[in-house]
Amino acid sequence: MFFGFQLTLGLMMVFYGYSVMKNPRVWGDQGRRAVKAEHFEEYCRQNGLFFLKAGCVVAVIGALDALITLDALLYALLYLFGLAFAFYPLVKWCRENEGFSWPWPHVQSERKRIKELRREQESQEKAEQDSDKK
Repeated sequence: MFFGFQLTLGLMMVFYGYSVMKNPRVWGDQGRRAVKAEHFEEYCRQNGLFFLKAGCVVAVIGALDALITLDALLYALLYLFGLAFAFYPLVKWCRENEGFSWPWPHVQSERKRIKELRREQESQEKAEQDSDKK
């Protein structure tokens, strides 16, 4: 029964990836602030290519699961090599054009952001006090 879900999910990923590759506006504003404006359309194409390839891998595994019983080793190999094959071009492109290898923006928690702001304020206050003493 799991293969039906896997096959459906894979085909949905393939369709989504294909549509994003052909029309980057489908992607919306995801990642727009993390990527330079002149690279955004290529970023969408690379993400669409990733979804297309990853969806193909998931759909193939679902179809194979429907046809024959696969052992854990085959699953692991297909997932590892298939997803690595699908994800590598996006990482390479981001590293070359954006200077970082993770294509999605890093979200900092509110608590960590506040702590860093407090540390900065305290260091500025100490610097001001040291300059006042001199």
